[in-house]
Amino acid sequence: MKKQHLVKLSMMLLVILFIAAGCGSNKSGQSGSSQTDIGGSEAPLSVGLYINGNLGDQGFFDSANAGVQRMDKEFGAKIKVVEGGSNQTDWAVGLESMVSSGKYDIVIAGTSQMSDITINLAKRYPNQKFIFFDVAIEGLPNVYSVIYDQKEGSFLAGAFAALVTKSTELKGSNPDKTIGFIGGMDIPIINEFRSGYEQGAQYIDRDIKVISSFVGSFSDAPKGKELGLAQFKQQKVDVIFAAAGAGGLGMFEAAKELGTYAIGCNVNQNEVQPGTVLTSMLKNVSDSLFRAVDRYKKGELQFGVSEQLGFAEGGVGLAKDDLYSKNVPQTIRDQVEEIQKKLESGEITLK
Repeated sequence: MKKQHLVKLSMMLLVILFIAAGCGSNKSGQSGSSQTDIGGSEAPLSVGLYINGNLGDQGFFDSANAGVQRMDKEFGAKIKVVEGGSNQTDWAVGLESMVSSGKYDIVIAGTSQMSDITINLAKRYPNQKFIFFDVAIEGLPNVYSVIYDQKEGSFLAGAFAALVTKSTELKGSNPDKTIGFIGGMDIPIINEFRSGYEQGAQYIDRDIKVISSFVGSFSDAPKGKELGLAQFKQQKVDVIFAAAGAGGLGMFEAAKELGTYAIGCNVNQNEVQPGTVLTSMLKNVSDSLFRAVDRYKKGELQFGVSEQLGFAEGGVGLAKDDLYSKNVPQTIRDQVEEIQKKLESGEITLK
């Protein structure tokens, strides 16, 4: 009996040891195979942003960069920002280098100049997820794209410019009903800015005339200043809206020198030349990229589609900061608010 008892006891001990060992190995296996740390949080998301240009434009690219920097601060994403420079022949190689590395959960790129390059890479690297901004890319299962209703945003900028040129409260305004537009390049997306701007001005006064010029690039501040001076001096323009990248910064200098006015673009540029830049038409690139990656992180982002964001979705707007309140007459601000509400409700429709 003693012998049988000892055998049973030994078998029970073996079972206990086996269960303990099994539990231990299962816990170790979970730790090694999952993307969680000891605290149970997800592994950091890896995000790469390729800029087909350089930071410091105080506009579009800086806004995109601000979005990914926010990802780092708010949910600890590992981010990498690559500046492609101004040589367009480098961009395809630069973006592919980022994609082929396999280091990134998401690769972000944008602008019309990068759409064909991104489409090509998305087809060749089907396992890489892409977020593309400012141009619609549809039908690719690994690409989500977000576009901004720049025509709607520019409509409000055009209405604002018309109110400025008609104002008797602003010292820099003149009696001529002439406003200006400077684009970076004569391409479809920039002409959408121009079209919205013209429609907004005409909404206020059909006699408003819009003078348009194009820099030829988005990196030539001196040319932007030259075109601005020409419009202000020769065409009797008193306010210019620039969708021209660094060219807009040059135009701001011209406006400051002559005591005329400017409207910024893409980000809040009111502080670049306070009192000269009265407001800015916002493309909320920063917020839209953060929103997209946050949704991806939550498993809510749908790929293969394009999403357009207008006033109602917070995709576009006008910069209405303290400088705006200080430098823009209340009568103009009130009218701008009324027009924006009509845009948001759909009462105003654009061509």
